[in-house]
Amino acid sequence: MKVILRRDVKGLGHEGDLKEVRDGYARNFLLPSGAAALADSGALKNWERHRGEREDRAQQIRNEAQAIADRLSDTRLEVAVKAGEKNRLFGSVTNREIAELLAKEGIEIDRHQIVVREPIKTVGEHRVTVNLHHGIEAQVVVTVVPLH
Repeated sequence: MKVILRRDVKGLGHEGDLKEVRDGYARNFLLPSGAAALADSGALKNWERHRGEREDRAQQIRNEAQAIADRLSDTRLEVAVKAGEKNRLFGSVTNREIAELLAKEGIEIDRHQIVVREPIKTVGEHRVTVNLHHGIEAQVVVTVVPLH
């Protein structure tokens, strides 16, 4: 069954994509949840008519993500936390805390876009990846200092 995606669907495609999916997947998930619309002849004509607009919007989103990535690459964050012996933290620095620090810097990032490869549990500098868009990511340096 051919469907047109109304929003991004993980593992399937992005908004505006025309996809061939199994009938059950379309009937039981994509169509009822509003994630896709049936690709009948009228919908296909409309889809073709708006192709340029979709491409322009996608390019604009990529440009904005690249601008944020450039800004993030120059950003250094500092977080003060309680630390015990051998500079080990009582807990860890999470992606939520990093998102809050970025918000204080004036950069609004969803915490799910911040990838902490291994838990930050020590004092020092740590590199964190921020996934902004498909293929566009930035590295942010998070400096953890002990709280006095």
